[in-house]
Amino acid sequence: MRYVCLLCVLLSGCSVFADNSVPIPVVQPAHPPSQEAVRKGIDSLVKQAKLTPPVEISAIRKVDHGPGDYFLCLREAHAVPDKKQLFYAVFFDNDGYKDFRLSVIVEACELQQYAQLK
Repeated sequence: MRYVCLLCVLLSGCSVFADNSVPIPVVQPAHPPSQEAVRKGIDSLVKQAKLTPPVEISAIRKVDHGPGDYFLCLREAHAVPDKKQLFYAVFFDNDGYKDFRLSVIVEACELQQYAQLK
């Protein structure tokens, strides 16, 4: 047991001599996606989810959950009368489209103002 403790003390002493030549990466804060990135992400979603164009989107908002830093809500512009209208959350990291899913309560997509994508 004495030798194990001595070995641990000796090995921990080596960690004091760190190499200072390795630069520390600077984390850049995320920014909202551009209009072009939104359009590309929406086009991808419409094909994936097999939605009927035109679609409407909400304003872009910052998010603390989900696969991206920003999201917007999306719905089909012309709802079918016999079918419940579905709302989707579309996630972005900077200008990169990440993923989409059906909206959950915390995103409040049912309460948002919508406009057609320009």
